[in-house]
Amino acid sequence: MPSSPPVPSAALPSVSIKMKLPRRLLIGLSGGADSMALCHLLRQREDLDLCAVHVNHGLRGEASDADEAFVRDICQRWQLPLLVYRAQPPEHPGEDWARQARYGFYRQAMEERQAEAIALAHHRDDQAETLLLHLLRGAGLTGLSAMAADSEVLGVRVVRPLLDYSRQELRDILTQANIPWREDASNQDPRYLRNALRHQLLPLMEQLAPGATQRMATTASLLREDDAALTLSAQAFLQQHGGNSFLPLNALRQLPAGLANRVLRLWWLQYAGGASVQRGLTHQQTAALSALVNAPAGSQCNLPGDCHGYCGWTHLHLLGKPLCLSPVTYQVTDGAATPGDGRHQQALPKALLEECTLRTREPGDWIRPFGQRGRQSLQDYFVNKRVDAPFRDHVPLLCRGSEVLLVSGVGAGDVPPFNTTTDQVMLRWLGEMPWAQE
Repeated sequence: MPSSPPVPSAALPSVSIKMKLPRRLLIGLSGGADSMALCHLLRQREDLDLCAVHVNHGLRGEASDADEAFVRDICQRWQLPLLVYRAQPPEHPGEDWARQARYGFYRQAMEERQAEAIALAHHRDDQAETLLLHLLRGAGLTGLSAMAADSEVLGVRVVRPLLDYSRQELRDILTQANIPWREDASNQDPRYLRNALRHQLLPLMEQLAPGATQRMATTASLLREDDAALTLSAQAFLQQHGGNSFLPLNALRQLPAGLANRVLRLWWLQYAGGASVQRGLTHQQTAALSALVNAPAGSQCNLPGDCHGYCGWTHLHLLGKPLCLSPVTYQVTDGAATPGDGRHQQALPKALLEECTLRTREPGDWIRPFGQRGRQSLQDYFVNKRVDAPFRDHVPLLCRGSEVLLVSGVGAGDVPPFNTTTDQVMLRWLGEMPWAQE
């Protein structure tokens, strides 16, 4: 193919990009037929501020450099801004490395151009291949949904305007418009599973059931709708029940298994860092985390993202990062008509309250539980009251020296009996206390 193509003619009227796109848009331009067709079609849109992005992975030597030179030439002739990035491959690069490097450069390009998204040239045939690829690897609903037209991948907003068109339709556009493209010889190598699906399995499926590719792409679209609905339900659950790193066990146990697993995967992804995590939990990792929901307190499982799951008495926890909790304070009002429940509110003599401090636990703390004669260490009290271990350093305490008089959300220590003849105040704990037993 020549490296100095003529300026293209108008796009075929049967193929156009109608998808609503952000104005400041990058184009992933490899020089292959699909990305060339995407670039050609996007240039017909007068409402877009475009910039092409080319990543030279350095994996094919002179061929990679020739692709870069081709893209530079085409962008110069089309007067299209271009950002080129050159990667330094490791000794044993793989597909995962190439993907991570590529998206790292995409993030950099988004910042440099203040772009809102990058457009990639995935099409209908890619959808069918992705569905089959994920099916063979044992994917669930999310994997079988293949690729969305608008999504976030590794911290980059990705739009795919060509999902309604086939590979052949895109090549027909280029042929009729006399636009050349580059061919990557590695795309013919059947040792790569996707290439084997493309060149061997899909043609056979089309022979056995003409239109199979189209129908598989449609199936992926239908599954994506169901996947989106389940994701909304999972997000709603997390908003209602979730902390940054804990979920109530009783609420999790009431969910259908499929929704519970989705909640756990989404919860872990948010905790582990989203864009910093290449993939979600595997089926085995999800099963291990899910098993903790009905496991004995203290059970754990290892998870990626530098964390592990921990089953407490009341909550399921993700541990590995500092626990983030909303602050708990107390409110004091003069006068008390009732003694309170000791957990959320408690009547106290005003003079006693003035002797106390509000803090979290310290070594040597002890408590004499209300109504009992003996005293015990605060640690033993937490264990007896089934306060989950990850919460114990965060529970606000009303203390007089090393003696604990009130444990927010849990109970009271040796407070004086309620007496209306003394100057009483009512202390009420304010804030979220996930360690409190309902």
